[in-house]
Amino acid sequence: MVRVGVVGVGYLGQHHARVYSELPGVELVGVVDIDRARAQEVARRYFTRAFYDYRDLFGLVDAVSIVVPTVLHRSIAGHFIEAGINILIEKPVTTTLEEAKELMEMANAKKVVLQVGHIERFNSAVMELVKLITQPIFIECARMGPYPNRNTDVGVVLDLMIHDIDIVMSIVSGKVVEIRAFGYPVFSSQEDIASAQILFDNGCIVNLTASRVTRKKIRRMEITQIDSFISIDYLEQELAVYKKASSGFPQLIEKPIMQKGEPLRLELEHFIRCVRNGERPLVGLEEGKNALEVALSILEEIKKSGGQKWKKAMM
Repeated sequence: MVRVGVVGVGYLGQHHARVYSELPGVELVGVVDIDRARAQEVARRYFTRAFYDYRDLFGLVDAVSIVVPTVLHRSIAGHFIEAGINILIEKPVTTTLEEAKELMEMANAKKVVLQVGHIERFNSAVMELVKLITQPIFIECARMGPYPNRNTDVGVVLDLMIHDIDIVMSIVSGKVVEIRAFGYPVFSSQEDIASAQILFDNGCIVNLTASRVTRKKIRRMEITQIDSFISIDYLEQELAVYKKASSGFPQLIEKPIMQKGEPLRLELEHFIRCVRNGERPLVGLEEGKNALEVALSILEEIKKSGGQKWKKAMM
């Protein structure tokens, strides 16, 4: 029996609690939130205990999900690592690369599992995609939707675009050599729309668009390779492969039938398996740090492009 807890049971954290409460061989020991009423509500819903200080979980759990504002990731995760407790920490892993490196060193020293919550890696379409990747030369990513009805302490790059950054970094075997980016605030004080272009040293070009001010929710990625074109719809968990036919025109050759599942459940099952067996997570701190590094570079380019000046003029 793996004993787990959830720190932060807001919009996403409540779902961590729900999944843990349903997993076989897992005991949801408790949930933590500084909002006492919220902690009690979620605890009642999933038949567990409510805590108001995350340190009260020390000695009671083997693993924990940390689902709190990013600025708190370093301090809270650091305390759990010192206590020898395995961690799944939601993305982005930290606010700075220095903080991510500190957590990596601590986790290695204590030999604890530290997984980063890049949930799209557990989308069935993405798991199928990794089997088909050979040599991407052009990638187009779009991740858009209405303004979220939840609190967020980051802009759209660290909130949404980082999902696609992480997947791109996992399938392109090359180093980033150039980044161009633009972004603007609309409903918040941070960028709500962002567009970025990444050039890799192997020639691959990646275009990324993220927005949280559109009417329709879109989650898609299209990958062009030397001999094929692959299209992914994250929402439908569907993937289609096109190749050049004898006629000379692209033709749909494969639309794999995949067993669709809830990505969060698959992610947490993977985390629990890593805790039980001492395995390295699919998305560890190294992968989380790599995605964060690119995301922070995009934010720096947005500042240079004048987006920050535009923001100040509107305030």
